[in-house]
Amino acid sequence: MARNTRVNPNPLHSAVLHSAVLCSIASAVALSLVGCSSSTAPPRPASPSEIASVAAPEKPKPPAFDASIDLEALLAARLSTEELDNGWIRLFDNSTMMGWTPTSKANWSITDGVISASEGEPGFLVTTSRFGDFELQLEYSAASTTNSGVFLRTLSTPKDVQRDCFELNIAPTDNPFPTGSLVGRQRVEPDAIGELDETQWHSMHAMCDGNRIQTWIDGKIAADYQDTSERKSGLIGLQFRSGPIKFRDVRIRPITYAVLPAESLDGWQASNKESETSVPNKSEPVAMTTTRTEDGGIAIKGGKGHIELLQDLGDFALQATILVESPETNTGIFFRCIPGQQMNGYECQVHHGFVDDRRAPKDAGMGAIFRRQNARAVLSDVGQVAHVTVIADGPHLATWVQGVQVVDWTDTRPTKENPREGLRIEPGTIQLQGHDATTEATFQSLNISPIP
Repeated sequence: MARNTRVNPNPLHSAVLHSAVLCSIASAVALSLVGCSSSTAPPRPASPSEIASVAAPEKPKPPAFDASIDLEALLAARLSTEELDNGWIRLFDNSTMMGWTPTSKANWSITDGVISASEGEPGFLVTTSRFGDFELQLEYSAASTTNSGVFLRTLSTPKDVQRDCFELNIAPTDNPFPTGSLVGRQRVEPDAIGELDETQWHSMHAMCDGNRIQTWIDGKIAADYQDTSERKSGLIGLQFRSGPIKFRDVRIRPITYAVLPAESLDGWQASNKESETSVPNKSEPVAMTTTRTEDGGIAIKGGKGHIELLQDLGDFALQATILVESPETNTGIFFRCIPGQQMNGYECQVHHGFVDDRRAPKDAGMGAIFRRQNARAVLSDVGQVAHVTVIADGPHLATWVQGVQVVDWTDTRPTKENPREGLRIEPGTIQLQGHDATTEATFQSLNISPIP
């Protein structure tokens, strides 16, 4: 990605301007000494403080950040390496509603890492991102009379549960579809689940893989349903209908196919041009190099260029693991690119740097949609593998770093072929970036889940 750069002034022009400034200061001082005296005193040289006040450039201001962001809570919400390696991300970061939107005036609130509602207008809390094939896990707590549910592949306001969603019910045993059932599709007998203590938390697990929908309650299989409808993707919704309901530890794992690691780089095409920045102690610009690592990843070093995955992708979930050893290294994942062109796409930034505070990213921050929305905090660490997830869903783009969402942005610009200039929803390619001569990064894995 191209940094914002300033043009260096002409050195000779700078020197002349500096001299002129000193002369004007000296003249001003001389005039001030004449006053009412009949004799003229020789002009004194300008003092160091006077010179400094005119000649010294202003210190650059540190980037602004939102001090209301609870950084400690976001850092604590990061998932373990094992969970990240398995593809899990948090839908709920334990402290904010980022990535969710309510559809009614229920009293949804967050306390101590728990989302809850107890009164108000029936409706949903739905994700801002859609998912296709996935595995979902959460915990819930409900009164024995509560009627609620978790909606899978749903519209934001479903009208027909047999067409607009898959409703994983939370309901009393005398309900036509008690807890664990898929409403309107498959009833689960209460004896299959066992007694559910209303004073305890219970685990809920769902798998949507193609036409097969499976559910588990407290580790016990509930529904196992083969669908024949066309509902292949949608939002995740938490329902408030009647009675108090609480949710926590809501996470999802997109079901993906692997692009990296790979046995070869067939299906990739590298393009580069000489970097405008030379490596220290070398006079010649350095071109970008891309190599396949022993583990089947892609190592990018130096130069300016990209390596392009020759697949057209429109709406998708992408998950990547990247190793970057320096806080200054700049690279990125470009997507919906115009095929064959140099990084004319949206960019998910890969950069660990921040200024004093992780909420003040140095160059938009890990997971930023560059020049569109900065990461709300830098949650990755130099020298450790960064786990980045990107959801591209029509005009809506979202990213996660270390399992925690950092960007939630909708492109409202007029439609253009080039995403640098406007909204692009047409499919395009993936490109991994070589930014400049100091770039050195290894893309260890890359997994993709199309969103129908």
